[in-house]
Amino acid sequence: MKYVITFSSMSGNTAALAGRLHDLLPAESCVYFGDHSQEVAQLDADLFFVGFWTDRGSCDDKTRVFLKKLDGKTIVLFGTAGFGLGDDYFRQILDTAARDIPVSNTVVPGFMCQGKVGARSRAHFEALLAREPENDTYKKVLEACRAAESHPDDADFKRLDEWISHFDVT
Repeated sequence: MKYVITFSSMSGNTAALAGRLHDLLPAESCVYFGDHSQEVAQLDADLFFVGFWTDRGSCDDKTRVFLKKLDGKTIVLFGTAGFGLGDDYFRQILDTAARDIPVSNTVVPGFMCQGKVGARSRAHFEALLAREPENDTYKKVLEACRAAESHPDDADFKRLDEWISHFDVT
C-alpha cells in the first residue's frame, strides 16, 4: 500500500507528528513526505496523511486549499492545536477541517494532540493582558499557552503510535 505524508506546520508541532508517522510506517511504501503542493495532490497513493496546525478551530489556510485539490483519495487528517481542551475539542477540529474535503474522497478518522502555541499568537495575548491586566480570560489563555510548551510530548507520541498501529500500510 502506497502512502503520502504531507503537512503544514507553523511551530514545528505538526512536522514532529509527521516525522514520527514517517518513522513508524514502512519507508518503501512512502510516495512523498513533505509540505503541501499542487503536485502532491495528483500523486497516486492509497492513503494521504494530511497534517495541519489549528487556526480558528479548523485546519490552517494552506491545508484548506490543499484539501480542496484532492479527488478520489483516501484521506487521514492529523494535526495539533495549541489549546488541548480534550478529545471532544480535537474531534470538532477534525470534523470542521473535513468539511473542506470534496465528497469524491473518503475520510478516515484522524489524530489530534496539543502543540505549542505559536509565538505570534502568544504575543498577541500577552499584549492584550498588558492592556487589561485583570482580564481573567487573557490570563487563562496565557496559562494554557504555558501548559502547551512541552507538547507534543512523550504521551502524545505514544497515543500517535497506538493510533497508527491500527492502519495496515504494508
